[in-house]
Formats: sequence, C-alpha cells, structure tokens
Amino acid sequence: MTNVYFERDRIVVDDSQVAEFCSNFQEIPAGGGLVRNRDNKYLLICRHGIWDLPKGKQEPGEDIAACALREVEEETGLHDLRLGELITVTHHTYQVFGQKCLKHTYWYWMDDLSEESLLPQEEEDITLAKWVDKASLPEYLEGSYPSIVEVFVSAGLL
Repeated sequence: MTNVYFERDRIVVDDSQVAEFCSNFQEIPAGGGLVRNRDNKYLLICRHGIWDLPKGKQEPGEDIAACALREVEEETGLHDLRLGELITVTHHTYQVFGQKCLKHTYWYWMDDLSEESLLPQEEEDITLAKWVDKASLPEYLEGSYPSIVEVFVSAGLL
C-alpha cells in the first residue's frame, strides 16, 4: 500500500495499482533531507508560512541522493553534510499551469558536521531555517504537510 497526499488528504493506493495511478500524472522525482546537528536538533524550514523540510526536484542525469544533498545545501546554506540512509519516499500531488503532477520525494538522513549559520534561500520563498529539539517537533509540525509528518514518523521521531 502506498500513501499519496492530495493537499492535506491522504489516499491509499494498492501496490498493484500504483503504475496505473501514476500514469495520470507528470511524475517528478525529488530529494530531501532530515538533518540532525551535533546537539541532536532537527532542521526545519519555513516556506509560505508552513514548517517544512528542505527538498527539491532532481536535475537530469543527477543521482537522487546527490539531489537531496544539493537541495538541502541550497535551501539552508549548510555545506558540511554527511548523507545517511534513505528514510522513506513520500508522494504528493499538485498542479502547475493546469498540469497534474505527482512528486516522489526520496528522504535521507543527514548529519550537519559544521556549526555554520543557517541561510534560508529567499528566492525559494524560505523565510526561516531553524534547529528544533525532538520534544518541540510536534508543536512545529502541527500545521505542516502530512507528507512531512510522515517523514518524521518513518524516522521514528514522532
């Protein structure tokens, strides 16, 4: 069974029907990271007033893990990241210029090995990047996207 999010609604697609379901959309591969620092805090970004995780679209010919690292670096200003294991893959839909899209985001554990200042990527409408302790995560994620909450659940943090 595969969870797919339409805005904030979740539908479950039987694995035997995933290919047929996906054929109704332009599929977009993306990579992102759940970043932990030396203080065991987790990185969140605020985009359009909603707490989120750094992620973005895969470029042609790019490995999905390299995409995840690149996107986290671009959106947060961190440059000394260590890539870890794949946590999960989330699926959500959206529309762009009338085109129905289905984004498949590959989420990786990442460790920040530096003490660099966070630098939100303003051109991507990211207004804030912040380190959050595990106990405070539910408060921040209360209004977030269900697919983002799924990442934290899959990582065993919620």
